[in-house]
Amino acid sequence: MKKTYLFLTLEGIFSLFYSLLVQGPVFTGLAMLFNLDEFLLSIAAAVPPMMQFFQLFASFFVRKYRKRRFLVNVFNALSRFSFAALVVFVFLGKTDPTTFIGALMISQIFAALSSSTWNSWMRDLIPPEERGRVFGNRNMFLSIGNAFIIYLYSFLIDRFSIGFVLVLLISMVGTVLSILSMNKIPDVPVKASGSGVPLKAVFKDDNFMRFVLFTFYWNMAVTFSSAFYHYHLLKNLNVSYTYIAYMMILNNFVAMLAYRILGKISDSVGHKTIAEFGIVLASFVSGMWLFMNTETYRTLMLSDAVISSVAWSAINLSLAILPMEVAFESDPIFFGLNASFASVGSLAGSFLGGIVAKFLSDIYMNISGFEIYGLQLLFLMAGFFRFSAIFLLRRVKVRQYIPFRAFMLSTLFVTFRRPVYRLMDVYLILKRSGERVRKTAGRLKKRKGDSDKQDERQS
Repeated sequence: MKKTYLFLTLEGIFSLFYSLLVQGPVFTGLAMLFNLDEFLLSIAAAVPPMMQFFQLFASFFVRKYRKRRFLVNVFNALSRFSFAALVVFVFLGKTDPTTFIGALMISQIFAALSSSTWNSWMRDLIPPEERGRVFGNRNMFLSIGNAFIIYLYSFLIDRFSIGFVLVLLISMVGTVLSILSMNKIPDVPVKASGSGVPLKAVFKDDNFMRFVLFTFYWNMAVTFSSAFYHYHLLKNLNVSYTYIAYMMILNNFVAMLAYRILGKISDSVGHKTIAEFGIVLASFVSGMWLFMNTETYRTLMLSDAVISSVAWSAINLSLAILPMEVAFESDPIFFGLNASFASVGSLAGSFLGGIVAKFLSDIYMNISGFEIYGLQLLFLMAGFFRFSAIFLLRRVKVRQYIPFRAFMLSTLFVTFRRPVYRLMDVYLILKRSGERVRKTAGRLKKRKGDSDKQDERQS
């Protein structure tokens, strides 16, 4: 399995050459090159999560062809080459918003089909008890690749007039390498009934639908503001691509360590606990952007790079695994339904965020020398939206869970009682705590079973 996990990691690194085009400062720069305003930028940023609705149709292809590796490669090729085709329009000088959004939508439809098929495949390939460690290690190396690629892209855009053309061409090479790596991963059989799971059966699963509702709201809260963080830096504060890249490199190296630690901890304390931890941090970071102006951006971007790296490491890791844990089968219909609700939430959040951003974009205040742009008020609102998602997540039942309050108290206790170089003790204590929680739950379940049997004998 080590060889399999190696190629799984390599495939993820090569895929970054495409994925970094549809997120972050490079995506914002491309959108500005194609003349998108605040509202259209908000819509464009929502297209990737919005098109996840098409994950529902992946189940049809998997049932018909059964070869998930082949399907993932085909969908990835169609997705990534269709977006890289924007290079032709840049050469021709046809940089209008319709072309950009159209290419992005086509690309993300195939990306959605690939994502659901890939999730189904990984659920059958990787044992449940190893998922936290495997995806944590994989994401750690992806963070390293992310740092180098974003610096390369930012360097090319800042130094060359055809910088965007170069990054689009490089993404094509990355796509070819990712497909070659994918072919080294075994295509295991589908562990599900031959007829598949009907959609109505998924709707009747109350626990899974509670998770779907959380996914809907969480994506709405995220896309409400996600398009405007780098837009605020580039347009209002005139921060260079290179400086943003430096902060993203720091972000990715901290994330590398965070994935390494959180990947191990999550298998012990539960992925839901780690998700709550990440959401709290992400909410705080968004609220912090209320103070992001020309005087404070260097200090706050540094703080953001460190805190958000831990926050999104926790969120990305746990929310990638939780659907696999909550779903009772590997059928892509589960992941497709979850993604379709995420797309509706993204659409709602983007429209609402775009309208609010358009309204706030002309607002500027200078209070005793302290600058506040309208978009900074939007970031504060987004922080409250994100935090409120925790109350929906708590209603989802999972196999393993340590309450967030207990997790944080244990973490703070170990942190303050030990020097920095012994912070791995946090992991060891939380691992033992997770084991104690599982043993206690097992004893209670056994006692309940014995009590039920005794009641039956008496009756």
